[in-house]
Amino acid sequence: MGLAAAMATTTTPFSIGAIPSGTGSKVRVFAPNATSLSVIGHFNDWNDSTAIPLTLDPGGSCFWEGEVAGLVPGSESSRYELLLGWGTDGRFNRRLDPAARDTDSSDRNNTLNKSHVVDLDYPWSEFKTPLFDDLIMYQCHIGSFCGYGDALETPNRVATFDHVQTKLNYIRDLGFTAIALLPVQEFRFDRSWGYNPAFYFALESAYGRPEDLRSLVNACHKRGLAVIFDVVYNHVTGDPDSSFKEFDVRGDGTGDSYLGTHETYRTDWGGIAPAFWREGIREFFVENMGMYLKEYRGDGLRFDSIRTMERTTGKGNDGWEFMQHLTSEAKHRFPGKYLIAEHLPDDESILISGGFHAQWALEPFYRMVSALQGNDPVDNIEALIGNSFGPRRNYPYSWNTVIYLLGSHDECGDNHNGQKAGYHRHYVERFGGRGNWFARAKSRMAWSLNVAMKGTPMLFMGSECHLDGYWHDDSDNKGDHRFNWNIAGDDKGMSMRHLVRAANDTRRSHSALRNGHLMVTHRDRSGSVIAFKRWNDDDDVILVVVNCSDQTYDNHTYGVAPEQRGRWQQILCSQDASFGGWEGAGNAYYEPITQDDGHIYVNVPEWSVTMFRLTSSSPSTR
Repeated sequence: MGLAAAMATTTTPFSIGAIPSGTGSKVRVFAPNATSLSVIGHFNDWNDSTAIPLTLDPGGSCFWEGEVAGLVPGSESSRYELLLGWGTDGRFNRRLDPAARDTDSSDRNNTLNKSHVVDLDYPWSEFKTPLFDDLIMYQCHIGSFCGYGDALETPNRVATFDHVQTKLNYIRDLGFTAIALLPVQEFRFDRSWGYNPAFYFALESAYGRPEDLRSLVNACHKRGLAVIFDVVYNHVTGDPDSSFKEFDVRGDGTGDSYLGTHETYRTDWGGIAPAFWREGIREFFVENMGMYLKEYRGDGLRFDSIRTMERTTGKGNDGWEFMQHLTSEAKHRFPGKYLIAEHLPDDESILISGGFHAQWALEPFYRMVSALQGNDPVDNIEALIGNSFGPRRNYPYSWNTVIYLLGSHDECGDNHNGQKAGYHRHYVERFGGRGNWFARAKSRMAWSLNVAMKGTPMLFMGSECHLDGYWHDDSDNKGDHRFNWNIAGDDKGMSMRHLVRAANDTRRSHSALRNGHLMVTHRDRSGSVIAFKRWNDDDDVILVVVNCSDQTYDNHTYGVAPEQRGRWQQILCSQDASFGGWEGAGNAYYEPITQDDGHIYVNVPEWSVTMFRLTSSSPSTR
């Protein structure tokens, strides 16, 4: 049977791991090398001789399964461990369950650490995942978002799910409609960006327990915030506390059934890709996807670095075939959830071949930086907004890309003591720091353009308040790089926050910015000014004027061709005084009308994005 056929016929008696059932739990574990598999725990006083044996599925799936009485959620009754037998002489390996929903901590060795069964019931509030068009995402790292400058006590300098819950009004009041969390699964030690998974089903113990994450997601939903989870399926960490490492190894140390063995399974990060050719491993990750979308009510998933999985070819193209299967399963089981692929460089064919809704688009970020550095700004802006020759020209929907012109965690973060110079800095730092007026103006420009162009906008935490330096999950020899709440509340931080809120509200108020057409209507290469129009079938028409120069055009003398006749009204100017610009910078209380020469004559401030809406029209030229 071929790989695709095998995946298509996979059936699951019940989910993997330990699932509460009556007065015990159903336990199901993939272990093709084991000659026996049993469970011990608090329920039998951790007595190996009275371990509860599981039964090997006679259908050949290599899953061991059974009912374990007394294994129930609770402070002690939830703890358990697996005994994997090998050979015929009664010897066994003591292991944690790779699919356990909770563990004591990844920092503890297997002698002290235990798996936990958890209660899956929760009083969820009603919430419907927003239309993809309506998503404006705030990217957040749990551990470093709180505890610096906000008087919150964060043990060991690591914020928790509960801490972040206290900040949700802050995110909502900025006008975001979704929060995109960096990975929250258990990783080694208490601090990490999250891309070194030790366990896939268990949550990072320093962040809190499963019920804490459920509470956070529910609180997000009550505030109208969707939740996007970040999952790392492309590699397994080589750390000794990885739940995959030697889990099902034979007595002679061979046959690590959870990990790829061919050289092509080794990744760029030093880890190893999972053994995707095994049906049990595929089911493991399909169920993990389901955990985030069902057990934690996630509204979407971001799949980290799927290009690595394209290269996973140890036994055929099994990594990529698995991703295709996974997205198909996600769409079938959880329709309406947003599936995002990180594939660098950008490649629109990934959406069709991989079954994703959207692609993490890095190229626009680099083009925006280049434009603001004075490098062919008109051509770079035209390319990044996805016009005729831009990288997004073949994407059928606006939400097919996630755009982060101010950078994501990768561009803002540096985990090498600040040695990753250049692009690994907060946006304002690239142009002179938050004390530099021009750097702040360029940051305002970038977010204003981000909400005006095609694509799902995303902002990494701190960019909304001109956080400078670089982000990291802790301090290093150059200082503390967590989110700084002192900066968020100072004058410079507040002015940028006002801009972000106004820009987000503008996008939410105008459907043409969310799902409309786009056409460049004005190119002034000598003046570094470009304008484009967004419109849709709802008669919503928006003109966006971008000035990438230090030349200000005032007295309503600059002519812009909107390719649309009628009266226009300014709805946003990034140089407004309330955002950190100056009084009279834009076109307040002035409504230009398209003249006989096809232009409107307006003020265009230096380093600005200005938006106008058509309030009344005469025959269109489009």
